[in-house]
Amino acid sequence: MRIDLDARVKTADGHDAGHVRRALIDPAAQRVTGFVVGTGGLLEREVIVGEDDFVPDSPEGDALVLRLSRQELEAQPTFEQGNFAPPPAGWAATMGYGFPSNAYLMPVDTAADFVPEPQRPTLKKGDVVKDRDGDVVGVVEDLRFDDQTKQLTGFLVKAGAGVERLFGGGELADISADDILRVFDAEVRLVVDREEITPSERKTGSR
Repeated sequence: MRIDLDARVKTADGHDAGHVRRALIDPAAQRVTGFVVGTGGLLEREVIVGEDDFVPDSPEGDALVLRLSRQELEAQPTFEQGNFAPPPAGWAATMGYGFPSNAYLMPVDTAADFVPEPQRPTLKKGDVVKDRDGDVVGVVEDLRFDDQTKQLTGFLVKAGAGVERLFGGGELADISADDILRVFDAEVRLVVDREEITPSERKTGSR
């Protein structure tokens, strides 16, 4: 369900609960585990509610509805700013809620130990393909993914200096993901020699 920053919140028994102020995350699991709700009013209190405490597809217009009654909400743990910290620099807010990075917090003990993984180069169309000896095979023409897992299963290489001599112009070579040694920025290195690469049944249509 969609939960927006500053969204209005109501309790299960129809009372105004306040507004969503922050999202609390578990960086190891890369998911939101709860939200901070500011109750508003003169005696404003910020409480923590779980991600599952919201009713999906709320019938209350633009307000989010909690599964909790007003009494149950008052019994929720108080949000203590000192127990939480912003994510480290370099952490990208990809939790699916569209909050700005400064609206996410993680427990202090978790934040101290969390080191974001460096971004890895990704394979993309147009990348140069080289064999195990560093000779150019061609360029990536198309990528293939498993329909269920969405994992890369292989890619097509448009014949270049390496395979054009073997297969002729306009040929495509079918490369399995198992034949990838390493992906660099704008380049992929294979574990096979270009002479071991076989042509695909598809053609680029070029000559």
